[in-house]
Amino acid sequence: MVMALGIGTSAGASGDDGAQFARILKQQYDAWYEEDGAKFAATFTENGDMVTFNGEHLSTRKGIAEGMQYYFDNHIPTSRLKLLDEHVRYAKRDLVVIVRLTCIVEATDCRAGSLSRNTNVLSKKDGKWAQESFQNTRVEPLPPGVVAMPEPKPYAGTIDQIRQRQEDGWYEEDGAKFASTYTKDADVVTFNADHLKTRQGIAERMQFYFDNYIDKTRLKTLGEHVRYVGKDVAVVVRTGCQLVPPSTECRPDSLSRNTNILVRRHGEWQQESFQNTRYVPIP
Repeated sequence: MVMALGIGTSAGASGDDGAQFARILKQQYDAWYEEDGAKFAATFTENGDMVTFNGEHLSTRKGIAEGMQYYFDNHIPTSRLKLLDEHVRYAKRDLVVIVRLTCIVEATDCRAGSLSRNTNVLSKKDGKWAQESFQNTRVEPLPPGVVAMPEPKPYAGTIDQIRQRQEDGWYEEDGAKFASTYTKDADVVTFNADHLKTRQGIAERMQFYFDNYIDKTRLKTLGEHVRYVGKDVAVVVRTGCQLVPPSTECRPDSLSRNTNILVRRHGEWQQESFQNTRYVPIP
């Protein structure tokens, strides 16, 4: 089973950590195949957050179990998940960010259109790892390209100040300003599931998007769920949309949900990871 799913000891993690990451992943993949929402949710902390492939926010282990069981019973056909690639990075000794590329297998090969990228954030308490947040986004490839620039100077502040600076960077179409809110080695998964690595990589790729694909719009926050993991880690799940100035109404089909992981060092916050998924309601 482990070999068939491509699961092994996580690259970038050693010893017991890597073994725990692999066990958690295998439990989730087994639960998906068995269509068992409770088993899937058991890998999360009691207050964990999950944003699904369609942008729905499931909150708490109980809510994740109930939401996933509904999807298994009504919308997800019997299938297996396959791991294609993973990127493991420790934000702190007891906080890890894992970005994985996966697909859905119904026979022997990846199902067409099922390629997706997910960000998994795990915390360790009393020697045991569990998931604090998970978000999945379908891959919609865009051509490669970056706008070369030096690494932006870091920006740190309150959680609200960071959100405002990102929104300003988006409206000004300034990749460096947008990226400055992130730690040096941060991870971003975009609306089309592109994985951007490091503050400089985020700046260069976002500038490429601003110059070629993103129309001049403003971001509008419609809702926010903030949860603290200890005193120096925050999980922020936001619901938002895009406005086309001078309109104050959300642009059609622009509703999305994103998970932001922030860490506080020396009294100031910065972002460790971000992932966005378009919201598509399912009955």
